Amino acid sequence: MEQTKSLLSKHSKDVEFQDVFYTVQQRTSYLRSTGQRQILKGVSGSFRNGQLSAIMGPSGAGKSSLLNAISGFRTTGVKGSIKIKRDNACYITQDDCHQTLLSVEELMNLSCDLKLKSRLKKEEIITDILTNLNLNHRRSVTAEKLSGGERKRLSIALELVDNPNIFFLDEPTSGLDEVTAAQCIRLLSALAKEGRTVVCTIHQPSATIYNCFDSIYVLAKGQCVYQGTPQATIPFLRLAQLDCPRYYSPSDYKVVDDGELVPRLIELTDNGKLTYRAKAPQYVEPQQAITTLFVEQPKRPLLPTIFAGSAASTDGSLMNGAGALLEQMKALSQRFYRDRRDISGLRQFVVLMRVMLLRIMRARLALIIQLFHHMLCGLFFGLIFFQLGNQGARMFDHLKFCIGAVLMIVYTQVMVPILSYPADVKVVRKETFNRWYSLMPYYMALTISRLPLQVLLNLTFMAMTYWMTGLPEQLWRFCIFAAVGLMISLVAEGMGLAIGATFSITNGSVVGPMLIAPLMGLAVYGFDFAPQIGVGMNLLMKFSYVRVGVVSLILAVFGFQREDLDCDDIYCHFSDPRVLLKFLDVDKVSILHQFGLLTMLMIFFRVLMYISLRKRCYT
Repeated sequence: MEQTKSLLSKHSKDVEFQDVFYTVQQRTSYLRSTGQRQILKGVSGSFRNGQLSAIMGPSGAGKSSLLNAISGFRTTGVKGSIKIKRDNACYITQDDCHQTLLSVEELMNLSCDLKLKSRLKKEEIITDILTNLNLNHRRSVTAEKLSGGERKRLSIALELVDNPNIFFLDEPTSGLDEVTAAQCIRLLSALAKEGRTVVCTIHQPSATIYNCFDSIYVLAKGQCVYQGTPQATIPFLRLAQLDCPRYYSPSDYKVVDDGELVPRLIELTDNGKLTYRAKAPQYVEPQQAITTLFVEQPKRPLLPTIFAGSAASTDGSLMNGAGALLEQMKALSQRFYRDRRDISGLRQFVVLMRVMLLRIMRARLALIIQLFHHMLCGLFFGLIFFQLGNQGARMFDHLKFCIGAVLMIVYTQVMVPILSYPADVKVVRKETFNRWYSLMPYYMALTISRLPLQVLLNLTFMAMTYWMTGLPEQLWRFCIFAAVGLMISLVAEGMGLAIGATFSITNGSVVGPMLIAPLMGLAVYGFDFAPQIGVGMNLLMKFSYVRVGVVSLILAVFGFQREDLDCDDIYCHFSDPRVLLKFLDVDKVSILHQFGLLTMLMIFFRVLMYISLRKRCYT
């Protein structure tokens, strides 16, 4: 067998990694850890420019983990030396998440607006990409109405706008039929031949698809058992005394580990440091076995963890190490200022704001349902407390009205983001990782774009309940009443977004009501013995925005020197609103102070939401 040494590639489009470990925490719950599990165990290898490379292996072998580690999609728990120019790479997830309610053309325009500094010839770029990917005739169709193969091609089209040099794809053929899967792989092969590095994970391809790849990287139990060309697979198996049956595709040949086989294969590849390639075509005798060219990649010194995933050279020399450190510092300082395309944060904000408002307007059914819900609740509240707002003998009814109105706003505004936002988090994570936009412009656009709908819905509910219950016909008092409702709504929405950004829909649906319950308990606690409530409990109640909202609504309704209420009985103890405020121990409470508390709680939940979103996107 012939053996040679290969020089390290100096091409910036190549992906090289050495001694990569990936460890995750095993948890039985969010609070209990059962230890660590090592998924990748010191694997090495390389994926070359101009080649379509496949990461293969059985379920649980670590295919997606390796792809996530070398692409930078996962950073926590990853150690090793990785050479990749990440600002020239993109990652296409398996489930093809896209912005909902936007057509193919609108998604392409969004990608161009966020990725290209100059918008000249934007239409020409979009047309060329969609034509080459056979999507031009589907420009007006929304992404959710595309077929599986079309959604995959759309994901590729959106990333091709700025022509990245490196493509990472997780299971691009998952869910596709054989014909569509073959078309997808041929498309990826054509992209690689144009001068890109294309790396994908794939479970068990057919013989046709298997031979479309230029390089195969096979994992088993978190270690590399083969790296090389598809044509060299069978000769490699013969080295391990394995004979692939005739007419079998190597990808269909399942080898049962007898305890010695996998270690033997790992030793033959040196856990990915050795590559097998078929010799150049030449005449051989029919009975002569096909030989392989044994190519050994030089071992490189392991870089410190801080350099893992950098674009710096990994040859370990002092000068290159210093250059790597300088490059890391520059990247860190520039990361908070602008991305590689010089697209300003303001422009990102404007583009995202426009798209978010468009999506809100197009979600007509959701808008109608929410508007109908607020109108129906307003009607019911108005009928239940119809013209009771000026009755001095109905003090407890007034309290029920204020508590009920606040609880309706809270529960509605908390649950809507919990049920809808987790799906958006997946899209945000993919788009921020592929450098469509930074997280702060997105966060600001999300916060501001939801304000008009909040104002509309809460004004509808608050106006109906205010006028139907017969509260004083004072515009300024109604404005304070509506402002309290809007502030409560914003705090509750912030809490819902924080939960939605942290948990899945299933877990969030449990966490949301679980957190609302104690807040509701604090909201109704002690109104009949308010002056006797201790200092500690009073302080605790200030952390319940539901309680703060109820107090604020009571002050808006009965404060500001309101005139005496009507009394049809011989004596009404609470006909004077000041007596009621004194009984509830809120007569000395300033509504500005309550607004300040609501503002602080709103900021708290919004910051918590941002932290959770950042953790989901950057770890």
